[in-house]
Amino acid sequence: MVRARIESLLAELSLEEKAALCAGSGMWTTTAVERLGIPRLKLSDGPIGVRGGHLGSGTTAACFPNASALGATWNSELLQEIGVALGQEAHSKDVHVVLGPTVNLHRSPLGGRYFECYSEDPLLSARLCVAFVQGLQSQGVGACVKHFVCNDSEFERHRISSQVDERALRELYLRPFEAAVREADPWMVMAAYNRINGTWACEHRELLVGLLKGEWGFEGVVVSDWFAVHDTLGAARGGLDLEMPGPPRFFGPALAQAVKDGRVPQSELDDKVRRVLRLVLRSGARSSEDAPERAVDRPEHRHLARRAAREAAVLLRNQGDLLPLEREALRCLAVIGPNAWATAIQGGGSARVQPHYALPVLGAIRSACEGRVEVLYEPGCASHKTLPVLDTSRIRAADGGGAGLTLEYFAGLEPGGEPLLRRTAHSAEYTWLGRFDAAVDPAHFSARLSGRFAPEEGGRHHFGLCSAGKARLFVDGRLVVDNWSTQERGDSWFGTGSTERRAEVELRAGIPVELVLEYSREGAVAMGGVRLGHLPPVAEDAMERAEAAARRADVAVVVVGLWQTSRPRATTRATWSCPQARTSWWSACWRRTPTPWWW
Repeated sequence: MVRARIESLLAELSLEEKAALCAGSGMWTTTAVERLGIPRLKLSDGPIGVRGGHLGSGTTAACFPNASALGATWNSELLQEIGVALGQEAHSKDVHVVLGPTVNLHRSPLGGRYFECYSEDPLLSARLCVAFVQGLQSQGVGACVKHFVCNDSEFERHRISSQVDERALRELYLRPFEAAVREADPWMVMAAYNRINGTWACEHRELLVGLLKGEWGFEGVVVSDWFAVHDTLGAARGGLDLEMPGPPRFFGPALAQAVKDGRVPQSELDDKVRRVLRLVLRSGARSSEDAPERAVDRPEHRHLARRAAREAAVLLRNQGDLLPLEREALRCLAVIGPNAWATAIQGGGSARVQPHYALPVLGAIRSACEGRVEVLYEPGCASHKTLPVLDTSRIRAADGGGAGLTLEYFAGLEPGGEPLLRRTAHSAEYTWLGRFDAAVDPAHFSARLSGRFAPEEGGRHHFGLCSAGKARLFVDGRLVVDNWSTQERGDSWFGTGSTERRAEVELRAGIPVELVLEYSREGAVAMGGVRLGHLPPVAEDAMERAEAAARRADVAVVVVGLWQTSRPRATTRATWSCPQARTSWWSACWRRTPTPWWW
């Protein structure tokens, strides 16, 4: 019946409509053909949560441990459960296909996206991938296995050619993809940015047509990574089915013209359309109207995320049988390290979500010890590259609401007049890519974030701004950080944003000050974005204070990681020792490395 419906629709579609179905209509949506009742589909990142139709500034979502942590569990049943949970999350975001899992292999310590990938081992990656896809698609939501193939380096990621021989290709890099296709029937596979032996992944007919669709029998859609297509004829003849995002550059009208000119056979276009139509019918989509995205914080998802994080923790050594700690035997516990306070719970780019909630290591330990064990905290040092994102729990919205910042959007490139939209923001970091609200033109707007900040500590506080676009920060009406009149290009927002500009402000403990951050989309290239960083005073004798806390305590838990990016986030595996203090070997974490350029 499905096949008959596909052939019936195919017969009624015009050439232009067929070519349109092979390209996106927006950043996260495919193209609808209203005349025939063919709805558009909504795609969304990513492997650890379902973000929805935005890039970090929309509704909150469940946030599961990163893939490298899940790889450390060696538990395919757990991965299937997480897939089921993400299918449920997808329904709450009106999402039809989740852009994950990522099954590229860990091949170099310099790989910037390995927190998104399960393992360096192709067999382990294959077993976890199959389980994840089966769980996700059991909920009527498609999986998109990515990035096909050999997308294992971030260096020159849009230009690099991965040189690999046939045996290594099949035994290592292709193995997780083959297992997924043969055993789990994913609805979609994403072609990568890179070349393989000199040929672009999106144009690689030998791999996409000969191997994936031919030898393996893949019946789903081959979609491009975002902006990865280089040529109409090469991609069309190479086996790509869907160019993303829209509006199209190389498919759509250009593809229709190529068919008219005889450069692309009609039969190959029809094969692409059949695959897209099969995906639409599989999804059960009925309408192209945008359904509201909902933030559904399910208790069972919280429990599953905690269980996954527990299984992912790797105990490197248990010297002297110190672990597990006996809470009843402790009088005082020292927590050391800036990452205990600014804990990284996820990486960035396409794998990022805005979590329903997040608890730093320090907060979790204090909660577990409350009323029973004295907890001392000392950062010992500062370990950030950019200042940690401002903790909005210490902010009161300017409109008199609860915790958070008042966020206002304006129609022009200079904030002023009546706002188009007003809401409470619980983050001081935003990325705007594509349309994020019907009331706001995503290419021509400004915004204002404001609230009253009462610092816990007195002294010289550090504030920092970086942006894709223009930004400036006022404290009690005084301009303190100017990233508006001049900027220096940096590596923020995949290389399209500025470096961080900082200032020090003397504040008194408990005395509120008015923070106003103004942003303009003017000058932003591919996307808009702003991040307000904040670092409380760091004592000159911070290390001495940390050592003193460790000496005083029965046990010292030291959290060590890469630079603090925001609060809260994840830590890396760590150990630390101090004379006269019993030291816990504490491993909480999953890998976090910076992601250059796009994502």
